[in-house]
Amino acid sequence: MAKIALGAGHGYNTPGKRSPAGEREWSFNNKVVTAAIKYLNEYENATIIRLDDPTGNTDVSLTARTNKANSQGADILVSYHHNANTGQWGTWTGTETYHYPGSSSGLALARKIHLAIVGEMGLRDRGIKSENFHMVRESHMPAILIEGGFMDSTIDIVKMRNNTVLDLTGKALADSIASHFGLKKKVNGGSRQRYVEIVTDSLWTYNTADWNDKAVIVNRGEVFTVIRNKFPVGGGHMFQIKSGLYITANSNYVRYYAK
Repeated sequence: MAKIALGAGHGYNTPGKRSPAGEREWSFNNKVVTAAIKYLNEYENATIIRLDDPTGNTDVSLTARTNKANSQGADILVSYHHNANTGQWGTWTGTETYHYPGSSSGLALARKIHLAIVGEMGLRDRGIKSENFHMVRESHMPAILIEGGFMDSTIDIVKMRNNTVLDLTGKALADSIASHFGLKKKVNGGSRQRYVEIVTDSLWTYNTADWNDKAVIVNRGEVFTVIRNKFPVGGGHMFQIKSGLYITANSNYVRYYAK
């Protein structure tokens, strides 16, 4: 059993934790952590210890967070944040991950997870760094603190406002944690192969999770392997298929099944 302590940094009303447009850091953090928990629940033997208040109403203290992780015997700790520079819009950019100075286990965990987050955020890789932060210092287990992007960056805020990007980042976090522990998918959570069959005459696929980014047309009766279950895009839902393309999840156009 892997005990995974996860926390979205700060609370919804924490002073100063805002983008220049007034968006709350916790809201961005929470979307990634909520997605990570959702996807971790697809794995066997994963126990989640959530360290922040899931409603965001209370800014749980740093001491309370690390005490909870320590007392419940967490195997790892991940504190998820988004960064800020001057508090005014600028073009600084990037994702970085911190561990405690001299912690070889923290560094190993950071190496396992960091590039997955960079890949989904699609921002500059600012690297793995060490710092004397409370969350990584007072934890009795390998611990990292991730800064997904800059809230005051005109570059990064575009990604942070995209719920699909944050959901995929949460999935990347979950999958890299599962890989760290060697966890396997639950049978009823997706270890069986999943497919979609086209049930309309013809249908567009998409290069990315964007209804405007059309790729190629597929035809009735064609069957594709699903590598990512239904997730929200705009006013609808999509699947990702084995080729890397995306396809609608609307049951008027496709039939989804597993075997």
